[in-house]
Order: sequence, then C-alpha cells, then structure tokens
Amino acid sequence: MTHLPKFIFLPLLFVIIQSNAQEEWSLQGCIDHAFQHNIQIKQSALNVEISEINKEQSFGSFLPSLNGSASHGYNWGQTIDPFTNSFATERIQSNSFGLSTGVILFNGFQNQNQYKQSLYNLNASLASLEKMRNDMALNIANAYLNVLFNKEFLAIAQSNLSATDQQVDRIRKMVNAGALPQGNLLEIEAQQASDHATVISTENSLLIARLTITQQLQLNGEEAANFQVSTPDLSELEQITLSADAATTVESALRNLPEIKAAEASLEAAKAGLSISKGGYSPRLSASYSYGTGYSGAAVVPVGDIQYLGDEYIGYVEGSLDPVLTPIFSYSDFETKPFLDQFNDNINQSLFFSLSIPIFNGFSTRSNVARSEISLKNQEYALELAKQQLEQDVERAFADARAAYNNYLAGEQSVRAAELAFNYAEIRYEQGASNIVDYTTARVRLDNARANLIRNKYDYLFRSKVLEFYKGNPITFR
Repeated sequence: MTHLPKFIFLPLLFVIIQSNAQEEWSLQGCIDHAFQHNIQIKQSALNVEISEINKEQSFGSFLPSLNGSASHGYNWGQTIDPFTNSFATERIQSNSFGLSTGVILFNGFQNQNQYKQSLYNLNASLASLEKMRNDMALNIANAYLNVLFNKEFLAIAQSNLSATDQQVDRIRKMVNAGALPQGNLLEIEAQQASDHATVISTENSLLIARLTITQQLQLNGEEAANFQVSTPDLSELEQITLSADAATTVESALRNLPEIKAAEASLEAAKAGLSISKGGYSPRLSASYSYGTGYSGAAVVPVGDIQYLGDEYIGYVEGSLDPVLTPIFSYSDFETKPFLDQFNDNINQSLFFSLSIPIFNGFSTRSNVARSEISLKNQEYALELAKQQLEQDVERAFADARAAYNNYLAGEQSVRAAELAFNYAEIRYEQGASNIVDYTTARVRLDNARANLIRNKYDYLFRSKVLEFYKGNPITFR
C-alpha cells in the first residue's frame, strides 16, 4: 500500500479544513440559526413558559388544598392537657399530628375566569413569540439580500477594473507604436486608478453588510470570519406577479399575522379580568376538613395490684330515691399510656363550612372593577390600533413593491441603453475619434445604471417577499 508523504498530506488536510470552514449559509439556515440563538427570542420563549406555569396554577385553584402538620413540645406549670382534659403541673411531653384540606365551593366564578384569563395570556405570549420570530426573519432576509447586492456589485466593479486593465494594455501598445498620443495613456490610467478605488470601496461595503448579518446572527469571531452566503436562484424574479390591489393581502394579514392574534387574546384576557373583579361582589363559600391525633405524657394507665376501697355515693334514682354508688379502687402504680395506643385513641376529625358575604371593604372591589373596565377599553383600542397599523403597513408594502417593480423594469431599459452608448463610445475612443471625457462619461453612466439595476432587483425581490409574508407565506429563496 502506497503512503502519501507528509508534505502532501498536510496541505490536503488544510484544504479539507478550509473547505469545511467556508460552508455557505442559505437564507433558511440563517433564519433557523437566529431562531435558536437570538437572546430576545429566548427571552420571549421564557415568557411563554411563565404563562404555562400561570395556567397550571390557575387550574390548581379548582383542586382542594392538602397540608400536613406535626409538633413536638414540652410544657411546665399548671395547664390543662388537651388529650386527658385534666390539670397537669409537671413537665409534660406532647406530640400532635394532623392533615387538613380545604376547597372553595363558590367565589363568584373567579376561579373559572382566572383559568380562562391564563389561557388567553398564554395565547398572547405564543403570538408575541411568533411575531418576534417574524420580525427577525424579515431583518435577516433584508441583511441577507444586502450581502448578495454588495457581492454582485463587487463582481461588476472587479469586471470593470479588468476591462480597464485590458484597455490600458491596448492603449499602451498603440502609444508605443505611435498611433496614439501619450495623453491618452495617462487618461486611461487615471480611469484605472478610479476603478481600483471603486473595487476597494465596494469591498468595504460588502464587509459591512457581512458584519451586519453576522451580528444579527450573533456569530462568534471564527464563525463570522468564515461566514459566506449562498447565492440563490433568482429566476423566480421574472415570475413574480403582484396583486391588482392590497385589499386581499390586508384581509389575509388581519386573519393570519400574530400581532392581531396577540391583541385579540389580550382583549379576551381583559374581559376575563373584568369578570374576576366583578366576582368580588359575590359571597364566598368554602369547606374544610381536618384529621388529627396526638400524644401526651400526662396520659397514664394503672398497673400492678388493684385494691377495693368501698363505694362512693354519687346520687340517687329519681322517684324511688335509691342511692347510686360507684366503686373506688386503688392502684399500686401507673405508667404513661403507650404512644401507639394514644395515637389510635386520640384520633379526632372536623368538617366545617364557611360563608363570607362582602358588605363593605373600603371600595376595593369597586375600584378593581373600575380598573378592569378601563383595562378592557384600553385593550379594545390596542386591537383597533394594531389592525390600523397592520393595514397601513400592508398598503405601504404594496406601494413599495409596485414602485420597486417599476424601478426594476426602468433599470433594465437603462442598462440596455447605457451598454449600447458605452460600446459606441469605447469604439470611438479606441479609434481616436473621441476623448477620454466622452469615454469616462459613458462608463460612469453604465456603472450607475448597473448599480441601480442591482439595487432595484434586490429591492423588488425583498418587497415582493414582504407581501408574501403578509399573506402568511414564509420568506424563502430557491
């Protein structure tokens, strides 16, 4: 098996690494990267998570609460033992254990309305996140097309410089042969210097355009240095057709775009908030149940021998007046009742219902209702304003797309005319029938026409994509 020498293998490895590092970014790749790494989008996603938590908490208000309790303590001095119901003067150890639960049976449907409000707030958060992603996609698309524009403009500037270099060689040969004066060479060399300066200026513009999009993508130093955009197929430009009017696009935008959905969800949340506030006028009915037991060191039981001491008179039988006696016993010793026995014997349960009727609470409920009514009216205005703003944006985008399309068509005609004029001026200059001023003027006119056409082409492409976005279609290039 033949082995490659190291001096061949290392350059090959470097080429492979360089080719991987220069992987080009598509528009969709840029948008996907921004969705995953943009900090503002991440913050908006956190707001969605908070809304999810609030929704879960609102649902939990329908469920009964459950709490456990336990205590361990000592008592000195005279007190009534809660488990023996007798006076105790010595130090007593006691424990208690319990479970309690409670549930709201009725509170003016506040729980139901709070849950509805949490659902609407969640929908508003999701719509706000979608709007932020849409805005990011538009910004990325604009920056992406700006890079493409500057790349294409740089290619034209480099082509012009190459053509001028050839012209300089041609004029120099003719000057050396005595066919043209020395001044013609000096003039075309000045044009060569001007074209070289244009290339440098265009390279700087491309560098700034690349910096803008890499900053929007939040790429690190190495990623930004290797960033290159892929050139899409722009043949679809000739197939784009604009609608006759903006009404259809406006209708689609009002139906699909998230800013309207967010405003509508916020309005519904405000309506639920008003219902919550009005629920403060209603009575509040709740139920609670507790289950507990305990242990006391004062609880004792007799042990050892039992001695009968006689009977004690405690009363008589009504009617016959027969005496009622009870035996008296004496025990030789006592011991504390075992923990488990007390745990079972001291079990107690309770069930309570409570009703609270609001009569006067310092105008707090009335103030809450008034604030909620104002908030509702404000959200109604916000929805109306969002619709107006969106309608204006669509109409403006439609007008911009129309203007960009007309500029694009005019630019094509301008380039064709400028190319014919320059070709004629170039031939006359080479034949000595015109001066460098005529030649330069034709070149400048052609350069400006080409630059305007490129600018108009990408402007028209972006404007048409914005209209597609308002219709609910994603921003993509083939």
